[in-house]
Amino acid sequence: MEEELKRSQTEEAGLPEERCEQSESFQELIRGKYREDYLKALGEALSAQARESDRYLAYRELLTQAEALRGRYPDFDLDRELEEPKFARLLNSGVDPKTAYEVVHHEELAGRAARLAENAARPQENGLGSAPAAVSKPDPRQLTRAERRALRRRAARGEEIIW
Repeated sequence: MEEELKRSQTEEAGLPEERCEQSESFQELIRGKYREDYLKALGEALSAQARESDRYLAYRELLTQAEALRGRYPDFDLDRELEEPKFARLLNSGVDPKTAYEVVHHEELAGRAARLAENAARPQENGLGSAPAAVSKPDPRQLTRAERRALRRRAARGEEIIW
């Protein structure tokens, strides 16, 4: 009866009978004297898998942050920056990529900001703006009698007069 049960289990599993016996003896071993070794190896394997998963997630997050950083600093290249030892050390110590990049390239970024500030303080050249160079508004007190009469007629027809 017991043999028939084993045979039906092996047929259902699709395993040869001797393989099923090996599987049963393995199960007995990990339940018996090798239980601690098996659990330790299993724990180490799961721990290694978790570390690998954490590294993968951290790398994906790094790529996402690098893409956002490229929007702010167009010349940012993650591969090139990772070759810089100071940048890599900062990332390994938990500093975000934006801060690490700004620390490594502090002088360059400060020079760029100073140049932008100089250009912003510089007066705009003539002809570049949309406003006329000289602003002149007519003074209604200096209009002739004919000009005032023409303005009254335009206003009487419903036109809005703007000064």
